[in-house]
Amino acid sequence: MRRALAAAGLLLVLAGVVGYFAVVLAVPALIPYVRNSAAPNWLLILAGLLLSILAVRNPGAGRWMPRIVLGVNVALAGLFAAFLYVATAVPPASGPPVGTPAPEWALQDQTGKTLRLADFHGSPLLLIFYRGHW
Repeated sequence: MRRALAAAGLLLVLAGVVGYFAVVLAVPALIPYVRNSAAPNWLLILAGLLLSILAVRNPGAGRWMPRIVLGVNVALAGLFAAFLYVATAVPPASGPPVGTPAPEWALQDQTGKTLRLADFHGSPLLLIFYRGHW
């Protein structure tokens, strides 16, 4: 019973970790929100960890294998969290404080006309900046 629970826990954790990368790499256009939200994968990992804990707590012979599997599952969950939330985190960028006037600039529009920030003084203006990192 212990070994079956431990094996099921390991399979669920592996399905959660490997499944995330399989979905993100194989079908990113079909399921774009998976890249930003790994909630279904975390549910699989949590279920696998719970089964591993049950395997260790369940009385019976063969205590070493479920403990090793539990350690492997915790390590895999930690590495997955480190990859998602530490290694791929975009570092904060410094910028001017809110309310600071924008520096003067000049750009050409699609017709070749030069536009300056001062041309819009006194009228509403919406500037959109793309972060350039996906």
